[in-house]
Amino acid sequence: MSVDPPVAALLLVAAALWTWPSTGRGTARLRALTTGPEPAAAVDPVAARRRRWGVAAAAGLGVGVLLGGSPGVPAAVAVAVLADRVLRRSAPDAGLDARAAVRRELPAACDLLGVCLSAGLPVGGALAAVGAAVPDPLGAHLGAVAGLYRLGAEPRRAWAGVPAELAGLGRVLVRAGESGAAVADGLRALAEDGRTRARTETEAAMRRAGVWVLAPLGLCFLPAFVCLGVAPLVLGIAGEVFR
Repeated sequence: MSVDPPVAALLLVAAALWTWPSTGRGTARLRALTTGPEPAAAVDPVAARRRRWGVAAAAGLGVGVLLGGSPGVPAAVAVAVLADRVLRRSAPDAGLDARAAVRRELPAACDLLGVCLSAGLPVGGALAAVGAAVPDPLGAHLGAVAGLYRLGAEPRRAWAGVPAELAGLGRVLVRAGESGAAVADGLRALAEDGRTRARTETEAAMRRAGVWVLAPLGLCFLPAFVCLGVAPLVLGIAGEVFR
């Protein structure tokens, strides 16, 4: 039983799309808005690269089979390279997701640190307790800093390797340890700033979603407006001019 080249090409492209998981940044953000954030899953970079190459090769092969002959070879290569670039850009950014998770959990961690420090715990003990209570990657960062505190490291040295999202928390705790300033107010202000930033980002994402939702509606109404509103006016003026 022979299969027509167009049918074979469509089957190859469909198989490529079916095997590619929908884990892009846009899909993840939409899922986070609708169902809440999901825990970050471990991604094997070698397996992801092989899957991306397989999908790109299948798409290129499908186009080559569809065109056939000598034009199909360069078209298949071009489509495979283009598909690889597109899939590489749409792949999830683990670093971006980790930074977003740290920013999302930081306000609650600041509140917990304020409670622990007000109860009389030392900074290292408070960081260890809060690091065990909040999810990773924030919990891992706080646990690492707490370990350096227990080893007797200077506060500035303990906070030197944290990501930029935790630099403000490190400054508050280091300043409190060096000058004896009250840490509760600083932690409260840091938590409020984090919640305000998250609220602003959520509102901006909702506005962008509203624009993208209305875009197809505008594309549907624009041809109708041109055909029913602009075209009769232009034809009427043209008829008056060339009469």
